[in-house]
Amino acid sequence: TASFANDGDVKTDELHCSHTAHNHTKAWLQVDFGEVHRIHNVKIFPRREGDSSSDWKQYRFRQFYLDVSNVSVSQTTTSQRIRCYKDNTTAPALPPNIIDIPCKQTARYVIVETTYHAPENMDSYGAILEICEIEVYGCVASCRNNVCDGSGKCYNGCVDGYWGRACESQCPANCEELTCDRTTGICISCKSGYWEKRCSSRCPIHCFERVCDKTNGSCTRGCASGLYGDMCNRPCSDECDSNHYGSSCSLECNHDCENSTCNGTTGLCTLGCKRGFYGYKCDRQCTCCPSGCDRLTGRCNGDCLVGKQSPVPNTENRSSLYVVITVLCISLLLNIFTITWIFRNKACKRHDVNQEKKKDTEAISTPGMYVTVDENAGYQELGQLIGPSHYDHLQGPATNK
Repeated sequence: TASFANDGDVKTDELHCSHTAHNHTKAWLQVDFGEVHRIHNVKIFPRREGDSSSDWKQYRFRQFYLDVSNVSVSQTTTSQRIRCYKDNTTAPALPPNIIDIPCKQTARYVIVETTYHAPENMDSYGAILEICEIEVYGCVASCRNNVCDGSGKCYNGCVDGYWGRACESQCPANCEELTCDRTTGICISCKSGYWEKRCSSRCPIHCFERVCDKTNGSCTRGCASGLYGDMCNRPCSDECDSNHYGSSCSLECNHDCENSTCNGTTGLCTLGCKRGFYGYKCDRQCTCCPSGCDRLTGRCNGDCLVGKQSPVPNTENRSSLYVVITVLCISLLLNIFTITWIFRNKACKRHDVNQEKKKDTEAISTPGMYVTVDENAGYQELGQLIGPSHYDHLQGPATNK
C-alpha cells in the first residue's frame, strides 16, 4: 500500500515498500501535505533487496521524475507542474540507493512519476514504482521569509497569524489582528468582547460595551444600569456597598481611601486617606511628608525632611518665644492689678459720698427747727424761732466746777 512509503521505516526489502500495480503505462505516487509548504529537498528510498547479483535492485527507478504542484496529480499533466528532477539513468546502470533531490519550491503536492519499463521485468509489463520511504524536508509557507533549517524550524519566526517551532499552527481566531506568542500560541491581546489566554471566552454580557480585562474577565468600563460587581452580575440595592459608588454602584472607591471605603453617592473617602495621600477622594499624593499630611490641605504633619537630612530644632526661635510668653504673662498680671486698684478706689469714693449725703439728710429732717407760715397771715419774718436756738444746743448748759 501507499502508506508504506511514509511510515518512517527506511528498510528497503519488499515487505516494507509500497508497490504500484502491474501493466500500466504510467505509475505515480503523490504526497499531499494538506496545505502549501516551503520545500527544501526530497529524499527517496527505492526497493533494494541486497548487494549480491541475484538480489533485486532499484531497476524500476531508472528514468523517473519528481514534480511539485498545488493541484493533485489526477487533475494535472506534467506540463502543468514544476519539475524538480529527471533521472537519466539507462540500463544496466542503476540510480543511487538513496536519492536525495534538491527542490526549493512552494507547493502542496510532491509527485513521483515514471513511464519507464525495466527490462529486468520478466514476469510483468509496464511502468512500476517501488518506494520504501519518501521524506520531504522544508519549511511551511508560514515561516517568515520562507527560511528554515533541515528539520523545518523557522529561522526568522512566523508570518502573522501562525505560531509553533515550524510555524505550523494558526493563532486563535479571536486574537486581535491574529497575533499571538510564537512559542505558546497565547494571544497578545483579544478582540473586543473576548478574554482568557487564547481569547476563547466571551466577556460577561452585562459589561458596559461588553469590554473586560483579558486576564480575569472583570468589566473594565463599568456595568449596565442596575448591576455592579467585577463581573457586573450583582443587582444594585438602594445603597452601594462600602467599596463602590455611583448611580449603578459600578464605580470603585479609590484604593487610597482608608479601607477603600467611600460615600456611595459621591465617592468621597469617608474614613480618611491612607498615609501619603490627601484630597476628598484621596487622589492626590503628599510630597516631602514622612509623617503624612493634612487630609484636606496636603500640608505636612510635623517637620518636612529635605533630602536625607534630619530635622534640626531652631533653638533661637524657641528662646524668643519663651521671652514673648513671659512678657505677656507679666503684662497681664500688671493689667489685672491696675484694674483691681481702680475699681477699689472708685468704690471707696462712692462710699464717702454716700456717708456725707446721709449726714445732710439727717440734719435737714430734724423736728422743731422751723414752723410754717400761717396761711392767713400777711407775712412773718423768716427764721422766727419757736424754740431754743441751735446756739443754745451747741453751747449746752453751764456747769459749776
